[in-house]
Amino acid sequence: MKYKISLLILILFMFTNLYSQSENQGEVESMQLDIETAVQSALENQLSVKTSKIELEKSQRNYKHSWNQFLPSFNASVTGNQNSGLTDSSINSTSISTNLTASLSLDFGLSAKLKALKASYESGQADYADTLRQIEYEVRKAFYSLLYMQSQVDSSKESLDSYKTQYEQTKAKKERGLVPEIDLLSSQVNYESAKIDFKNTEKAYSNALIEFLDQTGIKVAHGQKVSISGSLDDYEELLDFSFDESQIESVIENNSSVRSIKDSLEQAELSKKQTKASSYLPVLSLSGGLNPYSYTYDWASNSTNTSDSWSATIGLSLSLDNYLPGSSASDSIKDLEDSIKSLELQLEDKKQEIKTNILEMLNEIDISKDSLENCKLNVELAKKTYELGLVAFKNGTKDLSSLQTIQTSYTNAILQLRNQELTLINNILELKNVIGE
Repeated sequence: MKYKISLLILILFMFTNLYSQSENQGEVESMQLDIETAVQSALENQLSVKTSKIELEKSQRNYKHSWNQFLPSFNASVTGNQNSGLTDSSINSTSISTNLTASLSLDFGLSAKLKALKASYESGQADYADTLRQIEYEVRKAFYSLLYMQSQVDSSKESLDSYKTQYEQTKAKKERGLVPEIDLLSSQVNYESAKIDFKNTEKAYSNALIEFLDQTGIKVAHGQKVSISGSLDDYEELLDFSFDESQIESVIENNSSVRSIKDSLEQAELSKKQTKASSYLPVLSLSGGLNPYSYTYDWASNSTNTSDSWSATIGLSLSLDNYLPGSSASDSIKDLEDSIKSLELQLEDKKQEIKTNILEMLNEIDISKDSLENCKLNVELAKKTYELGLVAFKNGTKDLSSLQTIQTSYTNAILQLRNQELTLINNILELKNVIGE
């Protein structure tokens, strides 16, 4: 009997375990997403990163293979010929010849061209690093915006629960004849409105999350839930960096926008040097030929002839028309000089713009920090007021309308605090992006 009972328990246990496994197989494990994972995924999957990397590899290849500018052009040929006359007195012959030639043309603008290739590669490296930093900035900013929207959802849910409780309490009071019908209807309207508000807030957050996952290239299985982990209180960690106005000048010189103009300016100056050298200095041409074997057989004389030969040529050529006033070469050089002047003006203007922006951002951060402290006090005050109002409403010493006004003030105070935290975070992220951290 004991054996049968033990066997029955074992069978029931196995059946329960198998059923539990089958149920779990149908469930999709939820995903917990943190900011560092999102940043890493974006850096690996963003189209702009892949495109920037392709451009970097292209400029690297052009620079590393710049030595091929000194390779001569080679040509090899083998020629065979047979002449047959229509009469016996005609010349009949067969000939075979081989030919190998090499040529190389060098101008004095080649040095500037090689420097331009090197500058382009170094600029590509900096551009790639800027792309990565910009994407990280955008992802972090979007992530904290999601956290703010999540706080809106939480706040909306708390309001919904509160309005539900008020409706239930008002309904109970109405049944006891303690409140008029209008109070019950008002609490019901507020409750239903809170439902709609919560649903809309939740949908807005869901849509923003979908866009964020697409932006970062994170794949989600069908039916899989995604929750983000983090807090807007991270602004305290983001503030943990030192920067003062004495560092502005060095930051400006290393700024990506300034560096981009500098790179364009350097390219324009090198192009000017290359154009000048190519237009006003002679071009050196080197060529050589080798005929290692030439064979001829004359049928009429029954004679053969073999020979070989070589040749070498060194030449200098100069385009005299480039020295004429108004020549295309002269105009090209003047166009480049105008471009250089324009870029120099842009550079100075951009430096001043960045300096102004940095000073404004530093002031904005200080203002945001002060405003945040005020928001915290406002939340504390609104919370205590709401708690006291809730007790008074339960005791019947405060009406429903007054309680709802207090509750709205409390909800707005919380959202204002979260919004101020987000503002401070965005200001810090923007400053770090500008100074290259």
